[in-house]
Amino acid sequence: MVMTTTPNPPRRVETAIIRPRWKRIRREIAGLDPAVDSERITRLVLASLLPPVGSRMVLEVVFTVSLMRVMGQFEGAAAVDRQGHGKVHRHGDQRAADTIGHLVSWMTDGAGSARTQSATAEVKRIHDGIGQRYQMSNETLVHTIAYFTVQIEYITAIVGAPGFTEIEREAQVRHWRTIGEHLGVRDMPTSWQGMEDAVRAYERDPEWFGASEAAHRAGEAILQQFGVRAFPSVLRWLARPLVLSLHDDHVLDALGLSKPAPAVVSSLRAAVRATFFLIREVLPDPRIQPSAAVRTESSR
Repeated sequence: MVMTTTPNPPRRVETAIIRPRWKRIRREIAGLDPAVDSERITRLVLASLLPPVGSRMVLEVVFTVSLMRVMGQFEGAAAVDRQGHGKVHRHGDQRAADTIGHLVSWMTDGAGSARTQSATAEVKRIHDGIGQRYQMSNETLVHTIAYFTVQIEYITAIVGAPGFTEIEREAQVRHWRTIGEHLGVRDMPTSWQGMEDAVRAYERDPEWFGASEAAHRAGEAILQQFGVRAFPSVLRWLARPLVLSLHDDHVLDALGLSKPAPAVVSSLRAAVRATFFLIREVLPDPRIQPSAAVRTESSR
């Protein structure tokens, strides 16, 4: 029996528009060539997604949605959950901080930088050690790289916000392919469409992606930890419907989690859509490096 998935909403590709004078990042990106400027474009894309206040919340939401989706992998869920004893259960907040720190620094420093190569070598060493106890096939690694390439657009698509320009897309493909090469991943797609196709094909195959106890257990832990980290106690109830509203139906099925009521989903997606608009089109672009902004907020 082949699992069916809910078709992804049509992608809204960003088109050229007139932006306020203080929105300089997107104008600079439009004048760059991803074939030679991919590292700078990737760095600027990250900066364009981080508001002057609240950058940590943006990163926390993206991390939580992304890691929960990866738990739909049978292999990924088993390796992360480890029968309820993995780091996600024992030191979940530290795991989140480590992963967010890596993703931000890799985009800020550049995939080809010495710092990124050193960090990915250490991540590969850890993964290789885990691989001695838990199977991690190249198919699963390709899915992970492909999904991290398109993860932001999966969120913008589900809430109905514009996605990236073709320049931004190509730069991110180059970035994540280089990261994948550092991690020893083979046979990765070479285009944005190829990355999307790889995610879709993997998640439609019941051999690779579906419901498991490990997925549910790890997914619940990730979700609960996000609520505690990201919200004050009086608003913590909002964490669960927010994150679940940003998932496709087949991902929720794999995690054994239920989508909130339609009115709640519609309202929260509208709020996220408005947030993307404010960050990308209205609020002033940051004047400091994205990594510095993250460190500043997280240290408060």
